[in-house]
Amino acid sequence: MSEKIEEFLEQTSVFTLNELVTALGNGAVINSKSVFYNLIKNRRRSGRLGVVKEGVYFVVRPGQTTSTAPVDSFLLASRLAPDAVLAFHTALDILGFGHSLFYVHYYFSKNYRRPVRFRSEQFRSVKIPQQLLRAGKEIFGTEKVERLGVKILTTGKERTLVEALEHPEYCGGFKEMYRCLEKMPYLQHEIVLQYLDIREQKNLFAMAGFFLEQHREDFHVEESLLQLLERNKPAQPLYWDRSRKSGILIKRWNLIVPNAVVERSWEEF
Repeated sequence: MSEKIEEFLEQTSVFTLNELVTALGNGAVINSKSVFYNLIKNRRRSGRLGVVKEGVYFVVRPGQTTSTAPVDSFLLASRLAPDAVLAFHTALDILGFGHSLFYVHYYFSKNYRRPVRFRSEQFRSVKIPQQLLRAGKEIFGTEKVERLGVKILTTGKERTLVEALEHPEYCGGFKEMYRCLEKMPYLQHEIVLQYLDIREQKNLFAMAGFFLEQHREDFHVEESLLQLLERNKPAQPLYWDRSRKSGILIKRWNLIVPNAVVERSWEEF
């Protein structure tokens, strides 16, 4: 057993107790968990393993300590829930569209989980939108990305775009969000539309429509697509930034947009 667990630790850097049991267990899940928990506890005492929170651990290599061992933030976020899907700025980062260095990491899960602080970073869960759960499409618009030899799940660029527009606060605000989204080389418009249809929220159609109209040349947006989005806009004007009570009404989208977003005057935002 000792050899097997050491072999497992050589092949990973961040793992959960359940992953260890699945990889090395003999089928007796309850007994296996008890045995492996004790093995982990012993290796924690010897400095071979560090703990992020109960049930989530990281490997300490020779010459390292629990304080100096590098722990990849994306791998860690992906291990904080069995159904974790990297989201918002964290998704933008792992997809290669991040702009500024971020120390708060987001992931989707069916259930709310308390924020986790590890070293100088924070990891926050966001509940999967109810419309996705009702439709049984919680992993719609996701993709697997390899990170240090491990496949982890993240929202893809089209879904990330819509969710970033919905929650700029999870992307560092409008300025940071725009700079990230503008790095995307292209969009599959049909996936954007499919995701908007699943979410069934008129404010999302308006936000996506406004953004795509602003970037119609960058993303090769045809007027027919904008007209389709426009037909689904809200009946009454809505504030895009819920924390502000000022902005410019964009009549086409019935969306009240912060002045700096309309003008993209980031130096004043």
